[in-house]
Amino acid sequence: MPDRLEHDIDEVLDKIEDFEWYRAQRRRPSKLRQAWNGWWHGASDAIGRRLARFSAGHLMLAGFLILVFGIVILRGLGLWFVLAGMILFLLGLFLNMRGNGTGGSGTSSATRGGFWRDRYIEYDVEPRGIRRLFRRRRR
Repeated sequence: MPDRLEHDIDEVLDKIEDFEWYRAQRRRPSKLRQAWNGWWHGASDAIGRRLARFSAGHLMLAGFLILVFGIVILRGLGLWFVLAGMILFLLGLFLNMRGNGTGGSGTSSATRGGFWRDRYIEYDVEPRGIRRLFRRRRR
């Protein structure tokens, strides 16, 4: 039994050595490719940071403005703007209802609490009605 185990260990170590040699022999990307990758990662990070700032309220506001713009200003393409505005508004409304209930100050509207012996204690309150269906379970 120990001979078989030693044989397996030697086989795995040989494969690792071959892999390290292969990695060392692999060609590096060209300077142009490295520059493109750097630019692409920087641009995608910047876009991601800006998109992360949008909340469900922003989405609802944008949907409402597009909806009004489509109704009031545009005639021919207005239907498509109305539909896009309705979709954005409903998506924002759904995300707002499904969210964890945190407000701007970081306190949750789904928890209540009070001070006891100079400590703040939070008590969980289950949402009622239809909001209960959209709450995420975090247990």
